[in-house]
Amino acid sequence: MLRRRSFWIAAAAVAYTAFAALRASGGHGPAWLALLGLPALLALGFRWVERPPRGEDRIEPAARSAAAVCLTGAAMLAAARSGPTGLALIALGNLGAAMAAMAALVGLARVAGLGGLLEAPPSTRRLDAAAFASLFWTVAVALPAVSAVAPARAADLDPLLVHYATSAASLGSLTVMLVALARVRIARRLELGVADRVEAALLLSATALAVGLAAAFVGVASPEAILPVTSAVAAACVAFCTVAADAAQVSRALRLTLALATLATPPALLAVYAVHEAPRGDLGLRGAPQSSIGVAVFSACAICALAGLLSPALARRFAPEGARWLGAFDAATRAAMNPEPEAALETALAALREASDAGAAGHAPPALYLLSPPERVTVDRAGYAHTEPAQVPARLIELAQVEPERVLRVEAAEAVQVRRPEVRPLLAWLAERDIGVVALVNDAEGPIGALAIPRGRRASPMTLEEVSGLRAVADRLGAVIAVSAMLSGSRGREVAARREVEERAREVSRLERALAQSAGRFRAIAGLLARPARAAAYSPAARAAIEQLERLGAAGAPVTLLTAPGIDAVAWGAVVHLSSARSEGPLAIVDGAAPAPEAFAQAFAQARGGASGREGEAPAAGSDETPRALALWRDPDSSPIEAARGGTLLVLDAQALSAEVQSYLGAALPDDVGLVVAVPQTVDALVATGQMSERLADRLGDRAVALPSLSSRAEDLRALALDHLARIGVRLRGRPFGLNLRALQAVLDHPWPGNDAEMGAVLLRAALVAEGDVIGEKELAAIGFTPQPAPFEPADGARSEARRARRRRAGKAG
Repeated sequence: MLRRRSFWIAAAAVAYTAFAALRASGGHGPAWLALLGLPALLALGFRWVERPPRGEDRIEPAARSAAAVCLTGAAMLAAARSGPTGLALIALGNLGAAMAAMAALVGLARVAGLGGLLEAPPSTRRLDAAAFASLFWTVAVALPAVSAVAPARAADLDPLLVHYATSAASLGSLTVMLVALARVRIARRLELGVADRVEAALLLSATALAVGLAAAFVGVASPEAILPVTSAVAAACVAFCTVAADAAQVSRALRLTLALATLATPPALLAVYAVHEAPRGDLGLRGAPQSSIGVAVFSACAICALAGLLSPALARRFAPEGARWLGAFDAATRAAMNPEPEAALETALAALREASDAGAAGHAPPALYLLSPPERVTVDRAGYAHTEPAQVPARLIELAQVEPERVLRVEAAEAVQVRRPEVRPLLAWLAERDIGVVALVNDAEGPIGALAIPRGRRASPMTLEEVSGLRAVADRLGAVIAVSAMLSGSRGREVAARREVEERAREVSRLERALAQSAGRFRAIAGLLARPARAAAYSPAARAAIEQLERLGAAGAPVTLLTAPGIDAVAWGAVVHLSSARSEGPLAIVDGAAPAPEAFAQAFAQARGGASGREGEAPAAGSDETPRALALWRDPDSSPIEAARGGTLLVLDAQALSAEVQSYLGAALPDDVGLVVAVPQTVDALVATGQMSERLADRLGDRAVALPSLSSRAEDLRALALDHLARIGVRLRGRPFGLNLRALQAVLDHPWPGNDAEMGAVLLRAALVAEGDVIGEKELAAIGFTPQPAPFEPADGARSEARRARRRRAGKAG
């Protein structure tokens, strides 16, 4: 937008007008705000009227350009009014009002429809209204401009002529605008979107005119001051309605504006009238106390605030047909969300029936016409569905397919029946069944039915907002009955082919359920394994480690876990697995330090039903341990890599694997297997000491996460201890163990060099000797446990003291 030359020209015109107002006011007053703020507001306006970068644009470029000119003119008028009254500023302000009015009329002539049967009449695209309005504004701009440029030649002119010309031009352009809007409204009242936009513009312009005249009548400002502003506001309303992306949104905004104007304008004007009727220098009304005017203004403000609260309720009353069909469409859409197709169909049609005139003489209920098999589905007053054979004309489906929102209205068909004779038989078919609107019901392959809404006693055409609601109902019904329609369409096929299709469908369903169950089991197991890491992750160290692991897991690259003695690396590895895109796959865990490398292979082969899983049989291998382990990793029936297909392979103590296995793991890992290794030192250190092959180290890279030890998780010790005791107590006695404050303090003061393994062992031993359900100092002393604070180092004195303080706070919180 900032690269467009038209914007900079418009911004320069507005800035020039604001600078002229600032100069005329001597550098004081609101002209500074106009000079600084109006160009910025104009930039926002130009951005709003621009073509959207994505999606289909149904607004003509000429209408968008006209809206930009209209905003420029309104901004020029506002800039001119920010300075004192002068002939030059009056000329500039009138020029801005003229630009806004004529641009709005040009945009009105370029309102684009949504297509379909109806086309815009050529008379509505003529620019005669803009040309006629220009005649009024030519005089209103020329008089003050000539008087300002050549005051000697205009000395004989009455100064009031400028005011009269401004008022007359404003009223004349407003009248032309209202007449043009009425003409387009009458000529294009059946076009979806156009009728909504033009009607909203007409009512908003009439409202602006009424408010402007009332403000001038009560003395808010002089007519020559208020009427150009009214004209510019009406033009801005027209421009907004012509380029708004959603015509239904325009209708909703119109209703809310009318409701607010209806409720708030009278008290506001009365308050203004009361203020202007008060004598100069007196704060009260004639013959009233001094505080009367304050009471009047406060009461008007309170009434306007109450009007703002009540306006949404009143706006619903302004909706077409009293929002009867809008509510019915919303209710039918909600009812169609029932997962049971028959129940969804019955409740949706019942909701539509409640809003129709069904039951009255000659009025049919809403019906759903299915194409295959050709049936008609209706619902009676009790809510029961009735099905009968019925055929929908193919031509009706074709015409509805090209209509906006794939909805065919009887009014649109009646309007084109003279020039399109093929529509007349369809109109006879629709009239015979009292159908006013037909909405296609589609599935992924095309039309499967048609939803027919009765015409009833409705006289006005259906609006775009109602058509959009009907489209939502039809789309929802299409999703509900798609499977039923496909099955009904297959009734004429051969019996053998139908059985084959059904058998394949059942097989696919069974496989999908099996796959979903497997994925659910894998996630459940991984979640159970990850629970120790997430059970008490309140400390910054634990939270930082989990966030880093989740981020690396989402990236999908191999992850290295640096584990201190006693830390449960499986839980942290499961966190990486659950954060990855392979979380629904298996989590295969291999212990590199296990003495029998074929144990994993035999268990995996038994789970798969492979030959190598038979008891007592081992894969062919060499005589020593290394060739046998490498053969297990290479065998597709026993390899841990195959077991982790589609998931994650977690290798504990990877440095304990043989060099051949490490090299094979670094070279043969496929793309659909994630890799997580747990090692006690960094990869570089292990490579330097010869404990890790360079190929595996290159595969792992530098994505290493140091798992936090318990000494760095002071905030987590209480929760970890209680979690351990809860699980131990449920296993031993069927109820969780507790921990008194002194025992909790001992747990918090201990550095836990053995981390999770040491804490679990200590608490298990204490639970075994406990007589009650609460573990105290006596039980800890009975197993020989005494807290051993970490050795004090002078350089870390402040840090150790802070850690002990955190532990004391954690103990007090417990």
